[in-house]
Amino acid sequence: MKKVLFCLLVLLVSCKKDDGNPLPKATQEGKNTFGCLLDGEVFIPTPSHNVFQPVTPLQGYFYRREIGVKAYGEQGQMYLALRDAFRPGTYSLAETSTGNYGSLNRSSGGFYTSSTHGGLITLTRIDTVARVMAGTFEFSALDRSGGTISVKSGRFDVAF
Repeated sequence: MKKVLFCLLVLLVSCKKDDGNPLPKATQEGKNTFGCLLDGEVFIPTPSHNVFQPVTPLQGYFYRREIGVKAYGEQGQMYLALRDAFRPGTYSLAETSTGNYGSLNRSSGGFYTSSTHGGLITLTRIDTVARVMAGTFEFSALDRSGGTISVKSGRFDVAF
């Protein structure tokens, strides 16, 4: 009986607790992960099913003064861009003309951050030698007809 109780105790202690969060963990190792809640629904990159034009579901880049992350999901293409963000810190998202913005493009149209609908990106790692960028984000964005989207609990960890 003692052996059975001991085995049950070991089993209970070793069980991994599921916190119910469907988003990828916030990491900083270049694991190529991305996720957020888009209007309360999970948005994660998914591979393209178009055999004529396959798309890498997650892309990170560093070009001259701009860094960016593109994620292609079932709800559209999400894009985050920062200009002159060469060190960890928190950066505001606003008009596309500022170079710091977030967007979601769908076949029905695009949503973009603006002076009235913005957000934040917190870079937790930007490493041009290891070619890794990681951070968290949230924003709201507006389309041309006045519709809005809300992006919450975002995180990314990409190699570029």
